[in-house]
Parts: sequence; structure tokens; C-alpha cells
Amino acid sequence: MSSVGRTLRAYLELSRISNIPTCLTNVLVGCAIAASGEAIPWLPAAGITLAVMLLYVAGMALNDAVDAEVDAQLRPERPIPSGRISRGAAFVYAATCLVLGVGITALFGAAALALGVALAASIVVYDIIHRRIAASVVLMGLCRAVIYPLAAAAVSRSVDWNVVGWLAGTLALYIILMTFVARKEAVVQAGARRWLSAAFPMIVLAPAATLRPQQGIWSIVAAVALIAWLGWAAGRVFGRPSEIGRAVHAWLSGICLIDAFFLTLLDQPAAALICLGCFCLTAVGHRYILGT
Repeated sequence: MSSVGRTLRAYLELSRISNIPTCLTNVLVGCAIAASGEAIPWLPAAGITLAVMLLYVAGMALNDAVDAEVDAQLRPERPIPSGRISRGAAFVYAATCLVLGVGITALFGAAALALGVALAASIVVYDIIHRRIAASVVLMGLCRAVIYPLAAAAVSRSVDWNVVGWLAGTLALYIILMTFVARKEAVVQAGARRWLSAAFPMIVLAPAATLRPQQGIWSIVAAVALIAWLGWAAGRVFGRPSEIGRAVHAWLSGICLIDAFFLTLLDQPAAALICLGCFCLTAVGHRYILGT
């Protein structure tokens, strides 16, 4: 591989590029909420997706830059400790993506800009404190949850904020629990096997109790697929030996399936199919570039 190719791959690893499709699926849910059953406005959706992707990449790069010393001991193969990218270059890359991402949100109005700034701030604070404060997992959940209202505000001034809050809260809880389990493998193995297996499906299916789609069959299909995938992931955690890494990657790609399920609840089955494609891209992408 040429030096250019090696550098490009290093930046793709730094950016966790395999997780990028999950940004698109998050944006689609926010846009679908704003669309209220009508067609999703694809041009604004594309613009806000680019902004969210840039902010996500900024967060991943900043995370590695902040954790460079720890990674040098625990994960020396990462781009910075392996010497493929300098720590300074990673900071510049993260800052550039952060500014560009926030700048794009400004094109969609004051509300979108405010939420873009909130997302950027949550990312920066999380990356700085996450190794020192256990409760920072809440910020991780917030970073994902903010994408729904950000996308909704970018495409419409009239948004059902109750629906936004319900779906965003569900996603946040999923991310918080996923992050906690990834950090607390020993605790999970010690006594939470049944609880974990039941918790994820209960959390992500909860919005079905209040959202009533006109074509419920699609929601049933999406729910079955989602439960099956989450069950497979839980099995990786509690197998002998435990495969926590595979489980975390499965939960990450599962974000696309959660969004697909939400979109069926919002009567957007076509957008749900896009999420299914994103799920496949993410799952396959993890084989080449790790998502964590």
C-alpha cells in the first residue's frame, strides 16, 4: 500500500468511518418526525446528514487525540499511538470537522444552529471527561439523542416535540445502557444476563405503545428483525468465552435497525428500507474498520 493509501486508511480508522451510516439513519428519523407522514424532504436531509457526519467524525478524532496516552498502552494499533497520524494532526482534523459541521447547521435556521452547537458541545465535553467520570455515559446518549431534534428542526418549524422527545429519549437510553455494558463487562457477567437480554428489546420497542402507524405490518417485521439482532448480540456477551467486542459492534450497527423500526412507526417504510441498507453497510464495514 502506498503512503497515501496508508494515510487515508489511518484517517478512516480515526473517523470510525464504518459507523457513519448510523448518522444517516438518525437524521432520517428526525426528518420523518418533521414530515408528519408526508414525503421526507431529501435535500435538507442530505445537508443535515453531512453536518452530523462531520460532527461524528470530529468526536471520534477528538476522542483518540485526548486518549492517545491511554491508547499507547492499551490499543497501540490505533492511528495515533502507531505513529500513522500525529496527535496534533488529529486535533486539527477534529476541530476542522467540528467547525464545518456546526457551520452547515447554521444554514438551516437558528433552531438547527442552536442544536448543532449543543451537539458539538456535548461531544467535546464527553471526550474530555469520559475516562474520569462514569456518569459521562449520559452525555454519550445525549450526543445521539440530539440528532433527532436537530434534523427535525432543520426541515420544519412545526414539529411534534412529544414524538421527538419520546424517540430521542429511547435512543439515548439504549446508547447509555450499551456504553455502560461495554465498560462494565465484569458486572454484566456476574449477574445481569437475564436483565440485559430483556432490557434492550423493552427499551427500543417502547415507542410502539404510543405511536400507531397506519401500516402496522411493517412495524411488526422491523420489530422481529430488531429483537433477533439484539438477542444475537446479547448472546455474544454471555457466551463462554464472552465476546464483548462483537456485541458492542452488533449494538452499534443495531442503531440502524432501531431507526428502521422508528420509521415504520412514523409510516415511512421506504426510509426504513434505507436504514436496512445502512445496517448492512455498517455490519460489513466493521469487518474492515472497527467501530470502537
